[in-house]
Amino acid sequence: MREHVIREGSSVASTIAVGRSMTSELVRRAAARGYERVALLCQPRTRDLAERYSKAFAAEGFASSGYAVPDGEEAKQMSVVEEVYRHLNEHRFTRSDAIIGVGGGSLTDVAGFIAGTYLRGIDAMYVPTTLLGAVDAAIGGKTGVNVDGKNLVGLFKHPSQVVIDVNTLDALPEDRRRDGAAEALKTGFISDMSIVKDYEAFGIDVDLESIVNRSVAVKVDVVNDDFREEGRRAILNYGHTVGHGIESATGRTHGESVAIGVVAAGSASEAVLGFRGAPRQVDVLGRVGLPVSAPDADADEVRSFMSLDKKRGPEGLRMVLLRAFGQPEVVAVDDATVRAALASIGVE
Repeated sequence: MREHVIREGSSVASTIAVGRSMTSELVRRAAARGYERVALLCQPRTRDLAERYSKAFAAEGFASSGYAVPDGEEAKQMSVVEEVYRHLNEHRFTRSDAIIGVGGGSLTDVAGFIAGTYLRGIDAMYVPTTLLGAVDAAIGGKTGVNVDGKNLVGLFKHPSQVVIDVNTLDALPEDRRRDGAAEALKTGFISDMSIVKDYEAFGIDVDLESIVNRSVAVKVDVVNDDFREEGRRAILNYGHTVGHGIESATGRTHGESVAIGVVAAGSASEAVLGFRGAPRQVDVLGRVGLPVSAPDADADEVRSFMSLDKKRGPEGLRMVLLRAFGQPEVVAVDDATVRAALASIGVE
């Protein structure tokens, strides 16, 4: 097992544990925090796993309750949040208790939002069950629900613990491992090219324990340097400005959308900063079976969603671009650059 630590000043904000057969480790960490009871928030596809954890907690004398929210982005609605608040009320949760989110990135997003707002804040723990969640959504304290645009309502709420069981990730179907590969590759493009090289060599069959640890290490390093996204942390959004627009406009998965967004960002990087790695990005994304274009997307709709991007500023839209691999920059882009970037992915 390997641990990664996110700090706020001299205090530990979050500990991320990556290992195998982690059920007892999750219970041990909850016991060490002194919680009186836990609510296991899950999704239909993770209900069986949540029940296994619930039994492990019961065996150690914990009071626990379970609540299932919808799969995917359907979980990230204010109506769902209110339903969970009422569940916590019914079970008389207090600030001595915790929410444990067992599921993918959408689940940890909404679980963290609920934990950060219920009783003005109770603890959260995450058990990410997808590769995408393990290398991205569960790490760094961002939470969110969707109101018009993606993640436009949220807060920073770091889980006390993130427990990543690689056995769960190894058992994922290929399409779910492929979806997470987009976020893992993103961390490679902006910081650690050994991740990219592994995907180039092994495709979707990479060693996930190694990939997760290196991707998490990249994200932890950036978050420790910029705890609340006031500067450098924005680089973690490489590929996401166009990607979120594609996701909202087409309903593609987050990983597929980010992959397409990376291609668009690579094209813009080439035009604005002289980046020479765009073809290599396209090649490795294709190597793992991720899409590199979205000809089915309506350009006006994508641009409309992009206009809601959280990185927009007084000067207009800003994108994370690459001067070279490992050299990301946040750049204000003009309309011509945006149009050319969309054209590079077949959105015209």
